[in-house]
Amino acid sequence: MKRTLTLTTPHMTGDDVKYAQNLLKRAGYYKGESGGEFGPLTAQACFRAKYWLGYATPDQSFGSALEKQLLKTAQPSSVAKKRIALRKKQAQATPLRAKALAQMEKFVGLVEEPLGSNHVPAINGWWGHGDAAWCARTVSKAYVVAGSKAFSRGHNYEYVPTLVANARAGRNGLTVTPDPQPGDLVCYDWDGSNFATDKNHVGMFKSGTKSSFKTIEGNIDSRCNYQNRTSGSAPHVVFVHVGK
Repeated sequence: MKRTLTLTTPHMTGDDVKYAQNLLKRAGYYKGESGGEFGPLTAQACFRAKYWLGYATPDQSFGSALEKQLLKTAQPSSVAKKRIALRKKQAQATPLRAKALAQMEKFVGLVEEPLGSNHVPAINGWWGHGDAAWCARTVSKAYVVAGSKAFSRGHNYEYVPTLVANARAGRNGLTVTPDPQPGDLVCYDWDGSNFATDKNHVGMFKSGTKSSFKTIEGNIDSRCNYQNRTSGSAPHVVFVHVGK
């Protein structure tokens, strides 16, 4: 590699990006298009590759070292192999997102009293910041109770644009995913601003595919309930994986 590929604004483009995408795809870390643009999905594929190759501090860049390992012309060190074994063992435990989904199921049936008031003690009372729109507060509480470090008492997400921005940048254990799994988050941009305003919503993916899926969402018609959605439910729909 003549240059290190990283997530920039505007995004890096070129044949070297396409080459990197093809290597990542062949190894199973990248599921997007090999279009030659280094966007969030490519950056996060680099992080996944480095994580499973035993890097001590994986990041979202692609350089010569990662290239050699994907080509298998370089092997992980003995220390890296120990990290790989530990990470595989941890992955076999109940996933964090499964625990969060189980908690989210317990919120189904919550209702504002009176309707339209945002008064839901189980969610807003737990937050302690007064009654407010509670879709993001609901998924945040589910992850806190599940043991998340990204969602914690000191770092809850109640503003969907912040959640999406962190996921796109790969911050705080949040990443955008093209392949949503039960327990991942589904963020909706209602007004087409690409999450630049507060006209947004978030729920939790329960089942289905990225095109047609079932969710659990708080603050829909003053309730927390199951919803049937599609990728066309809003101008922009972003799936977010919580990794810690």
